[in-house]
Amino acid sequence: MMKISYLRISITDKCNLKCYYCRPDNSPFIYRSEYLTYEEIAKLVRVMVKFGLEKVRITGGEPLVRPNLDELIKLISEIPQIKDISITTNGLTLSKYAEALKKAGLNRVNISLDSLIPERFYQITKGNLNDVLEGIKVSKEIGLEPIKVNIVAIKGVNDDEILDFIEFAKEYGVEIRFIEMMPIGGEQINWSLDKVRYLDNIKKKIEEVYGKLIPSFSIGSGAAKVFKIPKVNVKVGFITPLSNPFCDGCSKLRLTAEGNIKLCLRTDEEIQARDVIRKGSEKELEEFVKKVVILKEKSNQNIISSGYQFSDCRRLMVSIGG
Repeated sequence: MMKISYLRISITDKCNLKCYYCRPDNSPFIYRSEYLTYEEIAKLVRVMVKFGLEKVRITGGEPLVRPNLDELIKLISEIPQIKDISITTNGLTLSKYAEALKKAGLNRVNISLDSLIPERFYQITKGNLNDVLEGIKVSKEIGLEPIKVNIVAIKGVNDDEILDFIEFAKEYGVEIRFIEMMPIGGEQINWSLDKVRYLDNIKKKIEEVYGKLIPSFSIGSGAAKVFKIPKVNVKVGFITPLSNPFCDGCSKLRLTAEGNIKLCLRTDEEIQARDVIRKGSEKELEEFVKKVVILKEKSNQNIISSGYQFSDCRRLMVSIGG
């Protein structure tokens, strides 16, 4: 049986930004009463460590809009087998909460940042760029590192800022992750192939200016292929679900805010876990997770044999967790 080493936990589908590729207008929210409690989430994590779980990432929506996130981080940090706890955040209110999160046991942060141009950032997200930059500065000051900055590369929208992001990484002492825009949410986000900026072209553009990239490693790199740019001492990662899929050997699961387990972003398939988490004994939950692990392994194999096709994932990314 395969090991599940990595769990992404969405704790809310609410967000204080409105990125058009993530949440379109008038999309419904999950009722708060349906959310798993922090103790319920920790209960699942305590069982999953028996199946190899070592890394946890807390996501949203925007995880910092759910109150008392530090309480969940403390619960998870008290589980000895968990070696790494991170969050993915838009950074908008990170400067306010970063210190408390670190004290609770948070190791590092990933921050979504799709443009360095204030006006363009607002057009994409309806947010204030300066708030995010302040969150990065504070996180750096208190040692929530490595700080990774995630950029969804969208053709004709922000792909003219590639080199600017490299210089930004040099100035702020952060790592950069470029991500191909995925068809998550289907027609709801008006996704089309002509919006995708394939990352091999971005890599070539960087090498034309900074020289050859050297393969490297970063804590919690997950799906990213990481390289170092020696000229500026910057690490850059490329996440390529479309041009170079990475399903073979994937040991990641996703838990949605209302307690469903997603085996993969490429399908709409979900496994309802809330009832067994809330009402089941530890033994019952352990048997449930064992079945999930078997299904995960089969899912990987099916996706590979299908040629890595996305099978109409209609659920919005904001309700899955980034």
